Amino acid sequence: MLDPVLVTADLWSSPLDRMSASVTVIDDATLRAGAVQHLGDVANEIPNLTWTGGTSRPRYFQIRGIGENSQYEGETPDSAVRFLVDDLDFTGLGGIGSTFDVQQVEVLRGPQAGAFGANAAGGVIRLVTHAPTPFWTGFVHGSVGSDDLRTGGFALGGPLDAGRPDQLMMRLAVEQSKSDGFRHNVFLNRDTNARDEFTARLRLTYNPNPLWRWDTAVVWADLNNGFDEFALDNNGRFTYSDQPGRDVQRSLAGSVRGTFSGWPDVRLTTITNAVRTRSIYSYDDDWTSASYASFSDDRRLRNVFNQELRLDSAVAKGALGWIDRWTLGAFFARLDETSHYTDTSAYEISGLDTRYRADNTALFGQIAHDFTSQTRVIVGLRVEGIDLRGGGVKTKFDPIAGTSAPPIALNPRFDVTMFGGKLTIEHDLSPRAVVFASVTRGYKAGGINVDARIDPTADPLTYGTETLWNYEAGWRGHSVDQRLRGELTVFYLDRHATQVRDSAGFGGSYRFFTDNGQRAHVTGAEATATYRMTAMWSVRGTLALMDSELEPFVLSNGNAGGGRRLANTPAYGFTVGAHYGASRGVFGDVDLLGRASQYDSNDQDQQRRAYHLVNASVGYVWRDWTFTVWAKNLFDERYEKRVFFFGNEDPDYIETRYEDRADPRQVGATATYRF
Repeated sequence: MLDPVLVTADLWSSPLDRMSASVTVIDDATLRAGAVQHLGDVANEIPNLTWTGGTSRPRYFQIRGIGENSQYEGETPDSAVRFLVDDLDFTGLGGIGSTFDVQQVEVLRGPQAGAFGANAAGGVIRLVTHAPTPFWTGFVHGSVGSDDLRTGGFALGGPLDAGRPDQLMMRLAVEQSKSDGFRHNVFLNRDTNARDEFTARLRLTYNPNPLWRWDTAVVWADLNNGFDEFALDNNGRFTYSDQPGRDVQRSLAGSVRGTFSGWPDVRLTTITNAVRTRSIYSYDDDWTSASYASFSDDRRLRNVFNQELRLDSAVAKGALGWIDRWTLGAFFARLDETSHYTDTSAYEISGLDTRYRADNTALFGQIAHDFTSQTRVIVGLRVEGIDLRGGGVKTKFDPIAGTSAPPIALNPRFDVTMFGGKLTIEHDLSPRAVVFASVTRGYKAGGINVDARIDPTADPLTYGTETLWNYEAGWRGHSVDQRLRGELTVFYLDRHATQVRDSAGFGGSYRFFTDNGQRAHVTGAEATATYRMTAMWSVRGTLALMDSELEPFVLSNGNAGGGRRLANTPAYGFTVGAHYGASRGVFGDVDLLGRASQYDSNDQDQQRRAYHLVNASVGYVWRDWTFTVWAKNLFDERYEKRVFFFGNEDPDYIETRYEDRADPRQVGATATYRF
């Protein structure tokens, strides 16, 4: 029998088998069996989830083609895929996605208009870590592997008061990981793309009395990685930069969730979280020691604060007359970000300072009504206002003459009120299967362009809100003995006033802005199945399909595009895997996964190539010990995680395709002791 799975990322937590939405859950057993270290290690296995390289770890995610693929200097931090670690909001900061001591990874596809609003037009990714327990438990693990991988960590949790073990509980997880980053700098003769990552999480659960429950979390992450991945010859293994860059993220975050159940018919929930992140993203502009010798350095400080208050009916049936279940809530979020960017050469030092503040205020609600014991309707609605203020200052200094050009400043502002919602019909075919159909109106809020290098007479200072209509129908169920589980969802996504990120320039000199195009459409399907054939053998598979169109458009500055597929919508993706083993003795896993080619952005026509990968592991469980030998990209498939098309080689700067190769084959071994 397969263990039941609870999905927590939706507004109402539900067993996976009863979810009336397109959802993927990767559980703890799957994460451990494949020696997964980061969300990026399993992202390619999740139907219609894509991610963009150009960073040391996957940071920018897209779901069904919706989501940003970068945040270069001058680009704003708005995002269309919500990224959560428990209750902590790391949207746009996916580099923190370590899967160490993670219980499960949840991905909700499609606009989550009722629960999350503007930052979840594409969907939601949530990492759920292991919760504190009233008994002591934990583990210690270590890994070594090719690319000089060295990883070690421990997790420990249990009661802090032995006399009342359920009252105050804790769990602490700490991990350190280092590796060389799969690149070697020939010019400097050292590994300038190395990874050095430290993560610590502390969770506390406090039950002072039967009426209150408090859950708190604190996270500290120090990702001190190099960034030196590109070369003019696209060789994928060696670089030639004389000024290698860095990709650094240091985050301190905390959350408090309180639940009060002292009223007879209503439960109160308050969720507060704050995240403070300092980051550095720098790189050698020319990727060599013998060209125009320019170095880009972008330093950001981001502060995020979220507060949610929610009232939920205490029962799921007959809560308020015709309404069987209900939720009413309010939400406020503030995102403050400042950045300081310099582009330094022997002849010029260009600067760009930006500031960005977004205030989001929302009211939301959801109700459910049972027409019969088998058929019900769920209606959700969200009204959200956003107020954006920001600006940018462009500077230029001539170090030879010792003179500065007059600074140029922009101070755009934008505000809008939006509404979205979802209507879902569910029907139980049997106690083991449910079918559903839904219509969702989502939105991506309009915004501001703060890059002071743009031409305000042609490039837009603001852009409008994008509206999305998502239509879904699906089936989900399991067999009588729960050995077989599966789901199938088909969808049609209709986007109006599609937001398009654009850029202009060459070499290391660019300007960035967002504008609105025309309509875009995505039609697709997502399917997942798992079958336990015997007590020792099980097989699994996923299938993702997308057919998309970005209608031709002309931006306000005259730049044209469209007339082809949307970026980040590969025509197909699949996973086929098998698992052997039980709780003791020998075990093994093998997965074949593939993706079709895909465009990387909507403003250029280069595509990443299709690929097929094999990941495998074999191990042995002896008493409290687990030993695993694993291989990622076993046959060393060459494929890209980012492609660009621009001129970066003097003297003529002819537009050329440049590739950022994804990780090659890596093999390693992991030992874990559990107690």
